[in-house]
Amino acid sequence: MSQEELRATLAPYFEQFNKSTEIASAEDSMKLMHPQAVIVQKDTTSTFGKEALTALFKSWYKTTGPYYFERSSEKYSGSDDWIVVEAKMRLTRIEDKTEILHGDVMHIWKKENNTWLMFYEQFHVANNE
Repeated sequence: MSQEELRATLAPYFEQFNKSTEIASAEDSMKLMHPQAVIVQKDTTSTFGKEALTALFKSWYKTTGPYYFERSSEKYSGSDDWIVVEAKMRLTRIEDKTEILHGDVMHIWKKENNTWLMFYEQFHVANNE
């Protein structure tokens, strides 16, 4: 599949994901996560599984409030059942437009039962560059 086809495949899922961050909804974010998903902050922490990720999202959204999750310089690769997206990211609070963080992110999506779910997220927060 081409990068354009892979991007088009995930577009509705990223739209749903972005909506979940814009209302700071852990439940909506979790609807897009694989039951065995992992979130890794590179060289820092990792969180695995539905219960732990739900708690992570709730804690995160309590800290950040609603925000925009912007991706740029996206690179897509994959197949019929897996898609990898590598990108630059910037998270910006909706309320006051302040930056929460920026850096690099990688998402790995897995297709199950004709639905794409995020199986793995790894992010690296950039120093104030």
